[in-house]
Amino acid sequence: MRLLKNRFSLLLLILIPILSLFIGFIFNEDLSTGGSKWDFNLTWTVVEKYSNLEFEDANEYTRHFPLHYFFLSFSHSIFNDQKLVRLFYLIFSFSLPIFLFLNLRKIYKFKEINLIIFSFSFLLIPLFRAEAIWANSHLTATIFFLIGNFFYLKSLEKNVFYFKLINLFFLALATYCLQTYVILYLYYLSKYFLNEKFRVFTSLFLFSCLLGIPGLYFIYLNPRTSNLTITQDFYYTFITNISIMFFFLCFLLCNLKTIKALKNEIFILKFWEILILFIVAGFVLINLDFNLLKSNLKGGGFFFKLSHFILKNNLIFIMSFLIGLFVSALIIKKEKKIFFIFLIMFLMALNFQIYQKYFEPLFLVMFCVLYKNFLLSNILNNLKNILSFYSLIVIYFIIAYINYLNNFSHKLVI
Repeated sequence: MRLLKNRFSLLLLILIPILSLFIGFIFNEDLSTGGSKWDFNLTWTVVEKYSNLEFEDANEYTRHFPLHYFFLSFSHSIFNDQKLVRLFYLIFSFSLPIFLFLNLRKIYKFKEINLIIFSFSFLLIPLFRAEAIWANSHLTATIFFLIGNFFYLKSLEKNVFYFKLINLFFLALATYCLQTYVILYLYYLSKYFLNEKFRVFTSLFLFSCLLGIPGLYFIYLNPRTSNLTITQDFYYTFITNISIMFFFLCFLLCNLKTIKALKNEIFILKFWEILILFIVAGFVLINLDFNLLKSNLKGGGFFFKLSHFILKNNLIFIMSFLIGLFVSALIIKKEKKIFFIFLIMFLMALNFQIYQKYFEPLFLVMFCVLYKNFLLSNILNNLKNILSFYSLIVIYFIIAYINYLNNFSHKLVI
């Protein structure tokens, strides 16, 4: 009876997020505080045009590559109903926890039930839910990235050439949903360059050139797709990115083993390493234009909003940057390869106005599947640690829902 009770409890941890997402769909939930719904309504005209085979004038509504809208237009041509299109996409969004699990199973040899519960906890992440309910291109790109990475892992298991082709193909699909995913595409291409024979890499490179040809046509149809916004204030972007990344790192630091490992790294820090951290932090803060933080900018992430909600200033936000910089340095010192996760994420979020949707759930997903690392190992090897991670996600969901109901974010006077 105890065994059956435990299995039933674990099953509920999987079923409750699934059921809650359908309930959220029925009530048009948008935990992005309206952003995902606004994006969907703005670009719905593009979906209708594509379903009627009209491919011009998309530049009036979006500057993203069109694959996501082609995907939606395909379902629209079948159902001819906006709500059914969204329901179709909601069901498609469940492929994220499924492919997250399949990736994790190839990287970590822990109990499968642990991996399943961990993967399905992502259904409670607020911006995942908003993007799933309102059919957002960010989520489509992340799902294609996960599928591509799965075949990359298969190519490492069995050195089969067509697995590498499938890997690059799905990464191209991700890029044709959202241009910034070209950074991830280049990451995998560089891995092949470093690890494959010249003949194999040449074939993969030529295949990449072939995959890039449609992009030229898409740019011709919508010139805005080539006009990527790059920050005009690097220091503001740097401090915001570190603050948001630290927020998500908090979910991965939810067990004593990880905290102890990072604590040990503190004691072996060299003087020059501490000095570099002080110089970087000081240089950024000295050059930061604090007037930008006082202006009514959108975005900024969790700690930025929290700082202005509680204190009506930037103190919590600045502290999150300083602590985040220090913690990130300790994590990289512990496992140097993790540096590339930070670098990729930073390059993918070089906008001037930084929104948390650029990181959520992508940043956590990259920590899960790009490298086997101690942060994930310390969570996945123990059901108690998975439940701690799960609990933090639930708390985040509750906070986001309270914000959604009371519209606190929009009421902030910054």
